[in-house]
Amino acid sequence: MFSSIIGLHLSPLMDGVFKRCYCTGTLSPRSRQGTVVSSNTAFYRAVIGSDVILRCLFTKLPPQQSLSKITVEWYRVDANRDKNSVYTFEDGHAFVKREGAEVSQTKLLHSDASLRLNNVTVGDEGTYNCRIITPVVETVTATLEVFAYPQVSLPKKAAIPLGEDKMIVCDVRGYYPRKLSVSWLLHNGSHTPPARASQLYQVCTGMDVQNGDGTYSIRSGITVDSSVLKHGQLMCQVEHQTNPGPFTINVTLTQAVSQHYDAVTLMAGSSVASVLLVLAAVGAVVLFLRYSRRKAMWHVTPIISEISQPSVTYAGVENVLKCMISGVGLGEFRVRWSKLCGDTADSEAISLLHWDDLSDQASLESDGGHHTSVLSLCLSTSEDRSRYKCEVHWNGQTFTRETTVHVKVEPTFLQISSIPQIPKVQRLLVLCCRVENFFPSEIYLEWSRNDGEPVHPATHYGPFSDHSHLYSMWSKIQLTMAAEDESAVYTCRVYHSSFSVPGYKDVHYHINTQGTPPNVMFIDSDPLDPALNTECTLHLCIKDFCPKHVAVSWTVDGDLVDDSCVFNTPPTLNINGLYSMYSFLKVSPTPTLRNCCYCCKVEHSALGQPEERHFTLTNTPQTLPLC
Repeated sequence: MFSSIIGLHLSPLMDGVFKRCYCTGTLSPRSRQGTVVSSNTAFYRAVIGSDVILRCLFTKLPPQQSLSKITVEWYRVDANRDKNSVYTFEDGHAFVKREGAEVSQTKLLHSDASLRLNNVTVGDEGTYNCRIITPVVETVTATLEVFAYPQVSLPKKAAIPLGEDKMIVCDVRGYYPRKLSVSWLLHNGSHTPPARASQLYQVCTGMDVQNGDGTYSIRSGITVDSSVLKHGQLMCQVEHQTNPGPFTINVTLTQAVSQHYDAVTLMAGSSVASVLLVLAAVGAVVLFLRYSRRKAMWHVTPIISEISQPSVTYAGVENVLKCMISGVGLGEFRVRWSKLCGDTADSEAISLLHWDDLSDQASLESDGGHHTSVLSLCLSTSEDRSRYKCEVHWNGQTFTRETTVHVKVEPTFLQISSIPQIPKVQRLLVLCCRVENFFPSEIYLEWSRNDGEPVHPATHYGPFSDHSHLYSMWSKIQLTMAAEDESAVYTCRVYHSSFSVPGYKDVHYHINTQGTPPNVMFIDSDPLDPALNTECTLHLCIKDFCPKHVAVSWTVDGDLVDDSCVFNTPPTLNINGLYSMYSFLKVSPTPTLRNCCYCCKVEHSALGQPEERHFTLTNTPQTLPLC
């Protein structure tokens, strides 16, 4: 039983080259286990085509619980951060979005909402969320990774005519994930050197091809000269993450049997001279074809990768596009980067499209055998969906790779505000979730209570665009406050393509009918060590309180300071929906008083007792209020 492997440099190869390959022997998978559970998320691995069960256990149900009182929601967030419903059970009925998805209703009554997926495919990869409402709301998260073992084919034997060369093909099919490496080795007793380009053997690996089921296939060919027959065996080595180490499969090299002809027999007949002339002509043609074929096989084509880019390209920051070149020397090729300019959406302006040269923004990195051309970009939202092209010029040929870049801007403002700021029992409460400065415009918001229970209805406003092509959106819910709503938590979940996995962010609002007490900082002086008879300012920061009404007073050695010496800034609303302010007191150190202690007292409705902060000017024991 064979096993398989990871990581590869790809290159184009002419279709005709592989038509000469006849392969036998197939690499078959070996069994592997697939579940590792962390403290928060369960991780599952499944072979493509197999079945998998994603566990979701919840709190034990009371006796005689009815299925109609249980709601189960399974949805998946994929690599593009799109949310896809998989399975829903509500009001005693199942709604299956993904064919073959199943939750056992019998096990559901035993607090088990595990999801079974039949015939797993590449499209099933992603992060799964299970939400159970009984009416207690519970959530479970699971990540599913799928894979497929490479199936490797190679001839068991290869006969090479003496003085000639032969191409041998290693065929790798049906593997997943995409990253895979193919290399060739020559067996020489205890030493197996890598089969690199030389006059004796030439390696050419084709581009990987995606199959209809989402898996990949690739072929690698090596052209060997009969001089390598002394090594006895040639090995194709495949590396893939489905196997802990490289897998090799051997082909035995043998010498082709030559057929000799008797000169007497060939000259027998009535026209010996004619036969010799024909043979001479045929021999000349054979030698010419052999020379031409060997020269073509020694012709190595560069391996050019597809253009790679960041998983998320953010506007206003440096991003890079990369194109890898291997199989040729550093000074043997030239790289040109360009960008398609013009309005591709305007059919009348299609003829005005042109490619702008960006080569001066690119750099070339090399480790000797592999070269990477890097294009640095700092894009704006107006450059979303721009097309870029990398051209590699080599030996009179041009190899072209293209890609489209999608620009993202993550929201800079996420906040839930309330009207009124301090909720009151039996009164209307309006919650508004504000999401501002994001791109692109596609966004989805949903509300829940106590970490899971859906809240309906919600009214959405927007998205609206501003002059900088950024978008903003508001979402509103309203409810009548009940006594049991004290300390409840409402969540606005925002889905946007600019967010990293799992593709959403949560904004929370904690209902608090008592208000939020201020965070009173310590008194500072500006300057810290003032000289005698030089004015200085004492200031105190009061942060994150609600409601906004707060009382501030200053004393010096217990005596109240005149209000004309004190300046308080108006309370300002912070991004978190709470207020902050500053209080200032001007003083001037003089020799008339010693060891004066300044005190600032803060009073607020959410504080049980007033808070005080004390301060004595350092290195200046004599102080007096300026007024």
